[in-house]
Amino acid sequence: MRYHILDQTGWSVKHGSKKSEGHLDLRQRKTRALLVKALAELMEERPFSELSVVDICSRAMVHRTTFYAHFNDKRELLSYLFSQLEQECVETCLPKEEITSPKDYFLTAAKNTLEFFQRRRSLYLACLNSGMEAEVHVLSDRAAQELCRQLSRPSFRDAAPGVDPQIAARFYIGAVLSLIRWWLTSDDPVSQETLLSNLSHFILID
Repeated sequence: MRYHILDQTGWSVKHGSKKSEGHLDLRQRKTRALLVKALAELMEERPFSELSVVDICSRAMVHRTTFYAHFNDKRELLSYLFSQLEQECVETCLPKEEITSPKDYFLTAAKNTLEFFQRRRSLYLACLNSGMEAEVHVLSDRAAQELCRQLSRPSFRDAAPGVDPQIAARFYIGAVLSLIRWWLTSDDPVSQETLLSNLSHFILID
């Protein structure tokens, strides 16, 4: 499986990676992309706890010395992978087009997010099982911040004058991500159409 996130290399690095993206040349960015691609592939084959830096370097065809020039250990590389998923999810799932109805905006964002994680189901489940639970849930904070910014626009404030954007963003992002997690981990998931249809009844803001 190919991952769109692995073709993107301009995003910020978290948790004290040795160099920020802005200081990397093209060759260094390509090296990081190879390492992330290798880790993502390996995590679909074996648990993260069983993977070693040697395994990752072998799959990426990158020397161990080069690996340690970019990351302190495999957990930092995984954090970097999470940061890319997080950024791509926020940038691709929250609607860019002008939508004046808060309800339509929420449902469009939910649909986009369902499709985003469905395409990456294997990788998402591998991340959940990686033992870095807090990292997986960092997405909710980033998404809520962006959604709050969108809901603070005048058109949305006029449509729902009594709603606090920060509270609404936290509530709906938390609910949608919880539903997605249940949906992706369920042995007998409902259809995407059923999920969105039910979700539309829960969104009370028009």
